[in-house]
Amino acid sequence: MELRMNQTVIAAAEPSGTSVQEQSVELDYVLPDYYPDVCKLIKCFVTPSVVSESVSDNRLSYELAAEIRILYCSEDSHVLQCVTQTLHFSRTAELPAGEIIVNEILPVTDYVNCRAVSRRRLDVRGAVTVRIRTSAVRRQEAISDIFAKNMQLRKKQLRYQAKRLHTVNHVVLSEELELGTSKPALLQVVRCDAVPVEQSHKLISGKIMAQGNLQIQILYACEKDGDGSLEPMSFRIPYSHMIDLDGIEEQDDCEVLCTVASCDLKPVTDENGDIRLLRCEAELRLSCTACRMASESLVCDAFSTEHPCSVHSMKLLTCGAPVPFSEMLVCNTKLTCADCELDCVYDAWGEIRNLTTAVENSEICISGMLCCYLLVRESSGMPRLLEKEEPFEYRFAMQNLSPADRIQIRANAENCSYTLSGASEVALKTELRMEGSVIHCTETEVLSAIEIQENEKFQDNYALRLYFGKAQENIWDIARRCHTSVEAILEENDLTQEQLSENAMLLIPIIS
Repeated sequence: MELRMNQTVIAAAEPSGTSVQEQSVELDYVLPDYYPDVCKLIKCFVTPSVVSESVSDNRLSYELAAEIRILYCSEDSHVLQCVTQTLHFSRTAELPAGEIIVNEILPVTDYVNCRAVSRRRLDVRGAVTVRIRTSAVRRQEAISDIFAKNMQLRKKQLRYQAKRLHTVNHVVLSEELELGTSKPALLQVVRCDAVPVEQSHKLISGKIMAQGNLQIQILYACEKDGDGSLEPMSFRIPYSHMIDLDGIEEQDDCEVLCTVASCDLKPVTDENGDIRLLRCEAELRLSCTACRMASESLVCDAFSTEHPCSVHSMKLLTCGAPVPFSEMLVCNTKLTCADCELDCVYDAWGEIRNLTTAVENSEICISGMLCCYLLVRESSGMPRLLEKEEPFEYRFAMQNLSPADRIQIRANAENCSYTLSGASEVALKTELRMEGSVIHCTETEVLSAIEIQENEKFQDNYALRLYFGKAQENIWDIARRCHTSVEAILEENDLTQEQLSENAMLLIPIIS
């Protein structure tokens, strides 16, 4: 028997996996003539970032930049020297077949080693791992209505992501940063940390207005009281950008993630030959995602009051709107210099590595490794870097969590404060800001097909029957068993709930 039905296409973005690519970082560097000889290597850092990316024919192409920063001291000076070089790599990655969304491209430094081949030559060897997280859009057909006489339908209302839009914009910031007359003149920048803060966005006339501030923390080498020293400085650059996203509507839920693709500081010399001005050229990467929610009433069960029938079900995956969260964790640790006493602390900062998330007992569990760094001055006047890795774990509750939910998270170590707790010990306090969103994913069993055996017919030759119902029994199951409707049973027995609260004798009318 051919049934006339309405079918609805439901789209859901399912995680299609995480691909990993490795990129070796190698640099054979000969110091320019204006740099002094290497006497003591302090530390080498590699900071990777994704500069640009594009997707075409299920192939992701992206440019990876790796900034190498080498800190060292010369033999006859306590001034900290800094050598910087940026390497660029063009990479491609094959994406799974179908409609694919690139959710995240995350480069992290695996390791870096640096050695002085000679007093004028440095050799750097390291590796960067790029994790590419994608989702595949799966479209499924489900029955929303059946038009046939004597058909009884059980429906469920679903709210799901009907459409997902994504785009990436790049914003270039240019600003001149003044040290001020009270600060010593700059010799060179030792460390530069750029982080977007106070971010916000809103929808205006079909476009997304993203704005915020770029917080820049620098540490520069200088001379003070006839000896080498280090000075911290902080600057804030505002940004505002309009994002075009084709097809976006006022009711869409939007999320804008801002990351720093590059931040370059160029010293500017004044008329006295001193450097008190830095020209900052920064590039921000704005990743914008918008999702449109829709509601649909789908058939999850059906039967005929006249003919036997068989139904076929399927599990339908649907995703909800992103639910944002923001949490703060304070980590305390102690760093010790065992072989000498400390004179002062120049700077303190932290990096988060190996960040993982999981859903356990209705809680989100976030764990990772906090790498703490302290740039100090020994009692001899020589700069030194203290470092320590400290594992952390943080849990917080959220409503309606399930292991199938998808968690997107980003974390930064900020507001590092320190106290000299002894001649060779420093107590460090670091605030970890963890922000992200949870997408609730639900599997619902819905009807995919139904077959009516029209050659057979129920032989119900009575108008009313008695049925002894048990507590917690569903009226739907009783109606199916007795070839009648839920509404008829409720009306005949003056019931308001579709589940029995106690054992009861029911009158079962037969409908024609």
